[in-house]
Amino acid sequence: MDILYKTTGDDRFIQLSDEAVKDIALEEVIDYMTGDTDERKVLRDIMSKLPRDPADMIYRQDIVKDFLANENLYTKIKEIITSIKVLQLYGGGAKRVRDNDHSLTALLDTLRELKVYVDVVEGLYNALSGCDIKSEGLIGFREELRTITEDEEFRSVKPDIMTIQDDLSIARGAVIGVSLTPDMDIENVTAIEFVDCKPRSKYNIMDVAIGAMASSPHNRIKQQDPLLVAMTPHLKKHLWKQMGEIKRLIVKHSKYDTRLLTNLYNSLIYYLRITELGRKLASQGYVTSFPSITSDKSLEIKGLYNIRLAIKSMKDIVKNDFAFTDKERLFILTGPNRGGKTILEQSLGLISVMASLGMFICADSMTGLPFGNILTHFPIDENLTINYGRLGEEAVRIKEIVRHADDNTLILFNETFSTTSAADALYLSKDLIHILKEKGASVIFNTHIHELAACIPEMDEWDGTSDIISLVMEIKDNKNTFRIKRSEPDTSSYARNIAEKYGITYEQMKEG
Repeated sequence: MDILYKTTGDDRFIQLSDEAVKDIALEEVIDYMTGDTDERKVLRDIMSKLPRDPADMIYRQDIVKDFLANENLYTKIKEIITSIKVLQLYGGGAKRVRDNDHSLTALLDTLRELKVYVDVVEGLYNALSGCDIKSEGLIGFREELRTITEDEEFRSVKPDIMTIQDDLSIARGAVIGVSLTPDMDIENVTAIEFVDCKPRSKYNIMDVAIGAMASSPHNRIKQQDPLLVAMTPHLKKHLWKQMGEIKRLIVKHSKYDTRLLTNLYNSLIYYLRITELGRKLASQGYVTSFPSITSDKSLEIKGLYNIRLAIKSMKDIVKNDFAFTDKERLFILTGPNRGGKTILEQSLGLISVMASLGMFICADSMTGLPFGNILTHFPIDENLTINYGRLGEEAVRIKEIVRHADDNTLILFNETFSTTSAADALYLSKDLIHILKEKGASVIFNTHIHELAACIPEMDEWDGTSDIISLVMEIKDNKNTFRIKRSEPDTSSYARNIAEKYGITYEQMKEG
């Protein structure tokens, strides 16, 4: 059972690069979704893999809608998820060890695992049956659980476990006699008697508590407590009847397989955390929607904003409309510093990724097909350029980007070639846009090379179906509006804006 993919096969997804995950701020979103280190790893693994097939995107989206629409479903799954984690700890290598271990501790652990398995299956089935779910994935999961719960053998597991538990519950405590050496080592256990009450200990022996922890699947300790080791033969002797019953029960129900549930742990964590994120945003008044995913490679977005701004609880966020079509896929983006260029680029990368993953999006609406891959070239730490220098490092990364680019790729450039001369940067930028135009890639080229926009008529003559569009981050009354508009760069306005911000206009300096 798979609630992440409707399709099958090893090539169902494209792996986002580490650079892209960082550059579009997907890591920041994941960190906001959970504070648990292990869960962050789970989310990063799932959210860095973009499904190729639109059917998988819609499949996930419908499951997210079910979680958001059914509060009771979310609550029940959240309660059960801890037990599924316990099953993971019982399974795998721990289970293989127990299969070759016939000690009392191993048998009781297997009995506990079987009980947790039964409780989880019933809990999940009841949760899914008690809600108005509509998604193909959860309906299929419910039917698979129904098949398990209606199986005659499964129905007999719970009564069998209860019988053994009732038998074991007669003994609520044990009184033991321990012979000690002069230096307080345990010599042997001389007597053991089960009683129907919990004896009160006169002494608090820490080693006994530590030894008891050794039997927990949450905390395996290699060195067993010597008192428990000495007691084990006596416990076996007094519990021989119960041990026989436990062995027979385990053999009787040997075909049960917890992997159906443990394999779903990561997927359920994914849907739970997405649900929590959606509800947080809604409670704070941020608009979200679900994209209308089609096979059309064009992409039209209305009311786009960057989820990072919502995570930071910013109000009065400026929204923008954006579209990628066959005729318009390459954009040269200019504007003042801190005018919103990088935030816009990240929002375009994030909305495509979130749509691919079946999540809601931070926009009023979106129609079309998310990009199959996101490639990025953002500035990196100077310390990482020691082998090639800045320009050499850029060249290495750009060659890789061009090699992977195709007509289903979004490429985000942020101040590329900014460390070389203006003339060299213009030359290099034109060559880069030339090859990407031929490949049919979608590109946002965020730059301070304003002369590049003046070359658009020349570049439009190159092979490729897309025109090249000049976009600017708007300035009104010498203030950033954070809105995009189609226009040639206004170099004097940008310079004036920066100068006023830092108090270095002629008038400001004269007054100062």
